[in-house]
Amino acid sequence: MKIWVMRHGEAGFNAKTDRERSLTTQGEKMAFEQGQILGKRFENQQVSLDKILVSPYLRAQQTADFVQKGLQAVNFVQSFANLRENWAGITPSGDPENVLNYLHFLHEEGAKNVLIISHLPLVFDLVQALTSDAHTVHFYPAVVAEVEWNGNTGQLLHVFA
Repeated sequence: MKIWVMRHGEAGFNAKTDRERSLTTQGEKMAFEQGQILGKRFENQQVSLDKILVSPYLRAQQTADFVQKGLQAVNFVQSFANLRENWAGITPSGDPENVLNYLHFLHEEGAKNVLIISHLPLVFDLVQALTSDAHTVHFYPAVVAEVEWNGNTGQLLHVFA
């Protein structure tokens, strides 16, 4: 199973709550560009996403929207209608073990390609959990880590910064 773990794009601090923080103009651009990069990679590798897990926080939702626009801009053709799942389990305080349990379930159900759009510290902790603490990624805004995972251990294949 390939898993792309993405931190949301750059977000501002002008919101009443952390949950309501929105992307900056730069954050929108970053997410769009990452979508284009992923779209080209998906096309080259003939990848079809099975699930897109997105934090319900505004900045993650916006990141997912701009990633999708970037994918479409490079003609990556796939309907996302039934793929996107908003999941409170991947907010900043999410438990990596809980995410691993869900990924195990998806893996057993036959999922081969999953995109996760979330936050620090979860994205950092998740990559370490997926790779048995073998890899550390510096998750600046909109960074994506590509992991090949067999259900027990994984290997970091690429970081899109």
